[in-house]
Order: sequence, then structure tokens, then C-alpha cells
Amino acid sequence: MRQGIPVKLAVVSLLAAALLLLTHTWARTASPFHDLDLLIDIRHELLTGYVEELDGRELNRAAIEGMINMLNDPHTDFLRPEDLERFEREVRGEFSGIGAEVDVDEAEGRVRIITPLPDSPAWRAGVMAGDIITRIEEESTLNMSLQDAVDRLTGEAGTDVTFTVRRNGEEHRITVTRERIRVQSVRGLSRGENQRFEHMLDAERGIGYIWLTQFNERTLEEMSEVIDRLKADGLRALVVDVRFNPGGLLDEARDVVDLFLPRGARIVSVRSRDGTEQVLDARLEPTVSEEIPVVVVVNNASASAAEILAGALKDHDRAYIVGSRTYGKGSVQQVRRLEAGQGALKITNAYYYLPSGRLLHRRDEAPTWGVDPSEGAYVGLTDREQREMLQRRRENDALRPDNNADAGPLTPQRIEQELMDPQLAAALRAAIGRLETGQWPAVGAHDVQARVTADERQSLVEQRQRVHERLAEIERQLEALEVVEGDEVPDEDGDAAELEELDVRLEPVP
Repeated sequence: MRQGIPVKLAVVSLLAAALLLLTHTWARTASPFHDLDLLIDIRHELLTGYVEELDGRELNRAAIEGMINMLNDPHTDFLRPEDLERFEREVRGEFSGIGAEVDVDEAEGRVRIITPLPDSPAWRAGVMAGDIITRIEEESTLNMSLQDAVDRLTGEAGTDVTFTVRRNGEEHRITVTRERIRVQSVRGLSRGENQRFEHMLDAERGIGYIWLTQFNERTLEEMSEVIDRLKADGLRALVVDVRFNPGGLLDEARDVVDLFLPRGARIVSVRSRDGTEQVLDARLEPTVSEEIPVVVVVNNASASAAEILAGALKDHDRAYIVGSRTYGKGSVQQVRRLEAGQGALKITNAYYYLPSGRLLHRRDEAPTWGVDPSEGAYVGLTDREQREMLQRRRENDALRPDNNADAGPLTPQRIEQELMDPQLAAALRAAIGRLETGQWPAVGAHDVQARVTADERQSLVEQRQRVHERLAEIERQLEALEVVEGDEVPDEDGDAAELEELDVRLEPVP
């Protein structure tokens, strides 16, 4: 009997140990740290066991990007410190640089000046629209990315940057001292005296024009100044163009809408996933009275805050919407800084809803999204037509010595022929019709949903055609790389002499 006691105690001890082990395992499995342990284990194994040496920081970032990619949300993003700095510059509407808008000339494969900004260091140094930047400091810009070029041209105020431009076949070396540059978010269609934007689209009828390119911290101030000038010049109707406007600050969008709607009118509501709702209403009496009709021009690149402006004015019958259905970016992002200056997480945490209750955000399964044009005001453009219109707009917007040339009154016909912009021409026709008859005339197609479907199909067809053209170009390049008959390509053990003997004929690619 006494010999059995130790056996029983041993069994009990084993059961207790097993129970403790199971309890520990269950707790570890149920803990969120268990998954982190797995992530850490895999990272450790890769760093210590992979055949090539790896960068631990890059592995961390790859894991972060993998988590974000799983969301399939292009608006949630990890901002590295350098990305966060660019993001904040865009929000402020200020940066330090030479003061010029640039893009990449596809034919040249180099950075091109779209336009110097008014009274900027670039403008004062003689930089002109169309200049091709061939070198920044001593580095060639051939195949340099646009972001890399921008990073090199911007910098701390008071520092110098030297670059070389090609103009009419001649190269000019220019040194510019960087300054604080203020980005104009409110523009006009043309430039007048002192290279300032003109905002009267039709001076005889009193039709004003505002091209709103983004919503930054200065947008309300700029809008108010322009509207005051237009009113002093006899404003009777206003066209607000928010095409290609990516959005920006919600508070700034609310303040801009406040210029048009009476106090208490709902502008937008913001709903988070837990069901809480924040309603934003107009807080002041409108600056633009109801006697002044408003036309808002939109397209498939009008997003976020631009859609809030168009949607709120449409839902309250305060504006006539001309163009095509907007982008459908109706999500709210919050920027949360990470510890130790490691960047920030821009995370989607809510959706925008218009006063009518319509969700702005585009979901794959939903047939509607964004803001639709008014009935009889759908004016769509193909991708090719949009590119041509943008090119004309950039040329017209650029600072040039002959900007003050008087070309006569701007009519819808001239807008279509010279600017290749049927959407803006339709907006001007709508404003003229409203002033003359008191009613909004039909300036485009009806049946918005059918037009949206047709335009999206056409866009996909054009994209497919561009893919086929690119594949054909690759095939031509492959055919041009022909190894001369009788020669053999050396293997990895081939020496330099064998490489020199290899005769490869490169035919010009048509």
C-alpha cells in the first residue's frame, strides 16, 4: 500500500504538468503575440539561414508592405520618413525648391519643365516652359525618375542647385538659389498682366472661372480672394473646375463648400466601422449668393474632397454638374506617426456619405459610386482625348513672354478647337443658357449609367491596345537582337576573349 502512494503521486504530478502545459499552450495560442512569435521566428531563420545575406530592415518593410497589400486598399499605406516629408509638403502647399512644374518627356527620356511658377527663382533665372533638363549638378537626367529629379531640385531654402537645360538645340547652365515656394491651388484658364491668372471666362456676360487643383491649407484663402475680385468685376455666373483634383484636407473642403451653401446645410457625413457618424454642416452664410448660378466640371479623376464639393452642391440643387462620373474615392485616411521617427501609417478608418445618403467610395460590387453629372450634362472623354486636352491645358497654363497676347473673347467653339476641351465648352454653354433663359440647358448626354459603362469599356479597350502595342515593340526589339550565324554564345565559364569574339548585330528598332 505504501509503495502505491508514490506511484499515485507521480501520476498526479504528470497530470498536473500536462494540464499546466496544455494551459500554457492554449494561452499562447490564444494570445495575439503567438502570431508575432511566428513572424519573428521566420525573420530570424531567414536572416541566419538564407544562402545570401539579407537586410533586416528591408525584411521588416517587406512584411509591412505585405500586410498592407492584403487589404487591397490603395489609400492605406506605410510612409517612410522621406515619404512622410513629401506628404506633409503637399498638405501645407509649400516646399523649398526652384519653383517649377516638371514632368518626363517620353521622347527625350528626360525631365522637362512644364512651367516655371510666377515670380519664382526658376522664372527669375530665365527657365522657360519646354526646357529639357539634361543634367542636374553633374548627373545626367537620361532615364532618371521624376521623383528622383524632384528630390534633387528641391532642398533647403538658401542653398544652390545647378542644372543644364536644352532649348532650341542649345544648352544653358543655370544656377538657382532655392526658396520657399507656395503652391497655387486656385488657378485660371489663362494669364493676364504680370502673368497673373485671369478668372473671367466671359467678361461680357460676367461668367467667372476657377480651376481648383487640390485642397491644401491655403485653398480657402485663395478661393475667397478670387471670388472677391470676380464679384468686383461683375460676376453673374461661376464655373468651378475640379477635374484631376485628387482631394486633400477635409476641413478645407468643408470651408470651400461653405462659400456656396446656407448655414445648417449638410455637406457630408463621415461614418466609421463601429457605426459612429460625424456630420459636417455649413457654418456660415454663403459668400456666393444663390442668384449666381454655379457649374461644377468633374471627370473620372475628381476624387475625395473634390467629390464632396461636387456632391454637396448637386444634392442641394446649388450647382449644375457637367462632365463624367467622378473617381469614387470616398474614404477617410488618418496619418498615425510611428515611434522613433520610423515614418507613419496612413490608414483608412471611415467613409464619406453625401447629403442624399449616397456612399462616395467605389466598391467592386456596387453599380454606383462618386458623383454623377446632372441630367443632360454627361460629357465623356476617351483616354486619348483626355491626354490631348491635358497637353493643351499645360501649354496654355505655362508662363511665356507672349501670355498677354489678346486672342479675343473665349467662346465654347474656341475652347473646343484650341483647347480641345469639350467638357469646359459644355460648362460655358450651360452657364450662358442659364443666364439667358433661367434654365439649365442640356449640354451633354442623358442616361448616365449607360454612358459610364460605355466609357469604362472604351477605356479598357484602349488599355488593351496599348498593351498589344508594347508587346509588338518588345517583339521587334527581340528580332533586332540577332546572333550572327556560326557564333556561339559563351557559357558562364567563358572568358573575356570569348566574349570579345561574339559578334552581335543590333538592328535599329523601327
